[in-house]
Order: sequence, then C-alpha cells, then structure tokens
Amino acid sequence: MLAVLGALFANGLITILKFIAAIFTGSSGMMAESLHSLADTVNQVFLLFGLRFYKRPASEKHPFGFGKERFFWSFIAAIFIFGVGATYAIYEGIEKIRHPHEITNLALAYWILGISFVLEAASIVLALYQEIKEAHHEGLTFGEYLRESKDPTAKTVIFEDSAALVGIVLAAAGLLLGQYKIPPAEGVMWDGIASVAIGVVLAIVAFGLARSSRGLLLGEAATPKNVEAIRQAIKSHPSVVEVVELLTMHLAPKQILVNAHVSLKNDLTNEQIIETIAEIEENMKKAEPKVDMIFLETASLKNSNGKEVNPKHIG
Repeated sequence: MLAVLGALFANGLITILKFIAAIFTGSSGMMAESLHSLADTVNQVFLLFGLRFYKRPASEKHPFGFGKERFFWSFIAAIFIFGVGATYAIYEGIEKIRHPHEITNLALAYWILGISFVLEAASIVLALYQEIKEAHHEGLTFGEYLRESKDPTAKTVIFEDSAALVGIVLAAAGLLLGQYKIPPAEGVMWDGIASVAIGVVLAIVAFGLARSSRGLLLGEAATPKNVEAIRQAIKSHPSVVEVVELLTMHLAPKQILVNAHVSLKNDLTNEQIIETIAEIEENMKKAEPKVDMIFLETASLKNSNGKEVNPKHIG
C-alpha cells in the first residue's frame, strides 16, 4: 500500500510538470512522457482499487472470495499502459518524424526531466525497499522473490517506475541530440525517435505485466517450492501412504487453495481418519502459511489406484 501511495503522489506531480514542459517546448518526447506519467497515475488508482476490494469476505456468489481482484486491476493497469501510454507515444513520435519542428524552452524541459527523475527514483526506492523487506521475511533473495512472487501490485509499481526512468533518459537524449543538431535532418527528428522508443518501452512493460496477471487470473498454481512444502507436510503424517494428486491455485498473492487426494493406511477407524485429516490440514498450514482453503479427499490404500475411490472427507 505504501509503495502504491508513494507512486501515486510522485506520478501525479510528475504528470503536471511534464504537461507544462510539453506545452511550452512543443516536444513530442515530452508529450509522450506526459501521457506515460498520466497512465502511471491512473494505474496507481487501479491498484488501490485492487488493494481495497480484494479483502471483501466470500459470498454465496463468490464462495472463494475476491482475492483475484488484485490480479484483475493489475491486468487493467497493464492494458491502460499500452492503450494510453505506448500507443499515443508511438503515434506522436511518428507524426513528429513526418513533420519535424524545432524544440523551444529546452532549459525548462531539462529542469522538469531532472525533477521527474528524482521523484521517480524516490518512488522506486520505496517500492524496492518494501519488496526486499518482504523477500527477507520469506527467506528469499530479492531476485528470487521478484520471480516467484504472485503480488502483481508491487511488480507493477517497480516495472512502471523503471520504465519511467528509462523514458526520462530517452526523452532527454532526444532533446539533447536535437539541440546539438546531430544528423539526420539536423537533429529535428531525434525528438520523434525518442517518443517512438518510449512507446516501445511501454509496450514491452505492458505486455510483461499483462502476461503475469493473465496467468494469475486463469488460476496459476503455487510455486514449485510451495507445492513441495505442502506435499512434504502431507507425506510427513504417519497415517499417509501416498499423495495421489496435489493441485494448488492462488486465490490472492498470499492465499493458496489446495485440493489433495491422499491414500491412508487400511486399518484406520473413522475417528482416526477424521483426526488424521485435521492433523494433515494443520501440517500444511504450518509448512506453508499461505494455504488458506483446503479440499482434502482421502481413500484407503486398496482404493488409491484410481479405479475405486471412496472420499472420506472434503472440507
């Protein structure tokens, strides 16, 4: 939440500054950056929606809760980055290349780009601090956490801010090359080229974020490490003979649904089976605290070959 609020404040201020620079300089690169920052600002609002709505309790219509709200709003944010930021930046750049003109008030543009860089850097440092802290909490390196984390909110903030820093450098490079009239066309085309480059960067980021959110919306499993921890927690019980099938799905970044089919010893009484199930569920939650909802199907060893399965408990 802190990273999103920090990014919202920084991007809102940056958007205003960049629009001022775009209007007074006539730079397509600055206009592309303005739309980029506007898209980032709106996206922080989308991410806040996800953080607000996913906590709603389960209902009859949504028995598994609303955890996937965070995945949905992150997907919307990715689409918005592409639709508003990337598409317009590329269009504006192409128009500038086709109809180039001199850039004015370069000093103002450089100052605003510098201020924007500092604000974006502060925003990404805050997001990275939160992610590194979370990674240490889970016993992972930052790289491992970034790859394995199912939290699209933090990833969106980090990738947006990273793209913003790259975009600022590209916009400044376009202005600088134009100022010193570096060929082609005595430098007037570089501003448009920078705008197209910014659009390409945004498109790449949008695609990556959309791909990640899409997988989670479609029902992505827990990480192999989490699945193995859950499997070992089940197998560690003395009454368990075999884990026939183990399915997992993320309902939210820190909520995992587990559906397991387990073979138990033949000589267990009904009371022992009920006690075993309770202990297995407790073991799973201890081994992996993200386990939130469990559906456990048990069968005796003689029925575990898949031809005749008698479920003893589902819950």
